[in-house]
Amino acid sequence: MKTKRTVLLSLTAGAVLSVAASPAAISAGGLSLSPAVVEHAAKVGAIGTIVIDNSSAVALKVTVTPRPWKQSRAGTVAPDKQRTLLEQVGVSARSFTLVPDSKRSVALTLQHGPSGGSLFGSVDVVGLPTAAAKKGASGVLAGYRLIGSLRLRPGAKKLRLRAGSARVKGSSIVLAVTNTGNTIDPLSGHVSLKGARGSRSVAVAGTKVLPGATVDVPLGSVKGLPKGAYAAKVALSQAGRSVLTTTRSLRIG
Repeated sequence: MKTKRTVLLSLTAGAVLSVAASPAAISAGGLSLSPAVVEHAAKVGAIGTIVIDNSSAVALKVTVTPRPWKQSRAGTVAPDKQRTLLEQVGVSARSFTLVPDSKRSVALTLQHGPSGGSLFGSVDVVGLPTAAAKKGASGVLAGYRLIGSLRLRPGAKKLRLRAGSARVKGSSIVLAVTNTGNTIDPLSGHVSLKGARGSRSVAVAGTKVLPGATVDVPLGSVKGLPKGAYAAKVALSQAGRSVLTTTRSLRIG
């Protein structure tokens, strides 16, 4: 008796929020996507074209879906599988079949301006063997999921950060920071911790926060600090400009 099983191979474009050079393409072996990052000003109209190439041995049913990112409090970013950006980002071909050794270009269009002036999301490309490819096959068939990045930059940057509470998380001190602006420019700065029995100054490493997201920004380790109450004076900058200065109380131990 022949058994068939499809295994989905998934690959995400590296450095989702990186401001460094974008990778030209991503590939899971039998399916590739180029460019891996579509970057454009957030203006209504054409924003870019992606090329999907099937170099596998079977025909693939391909689906293209723009999705928003979701970011955890730890800073991890992943596509939000429960939502799409189809009302904002038009796709010239949502679903189609690619026979082996063929490729197709898909145009992306911004249909209306994002409310915050920018849009950062993903391009989710899934390729699964067609019914014809599965027919009579045995063993494992490969399916593919490629995640590219969509970066639509604001015409005018709004650098805004909002601070929440500071607390101890594991062996680190963290400050909840919400990006209420419209850029992914990394935030950096410094913190001065002062208590009755000790003090410390720490640099805040560059951290990228999606617009609308809240991330626990590390403010240094608790190791070596005596137990007690502390005041954390935090100064944060983006794009070389001071954006947020705040003081938060916390207790260690």
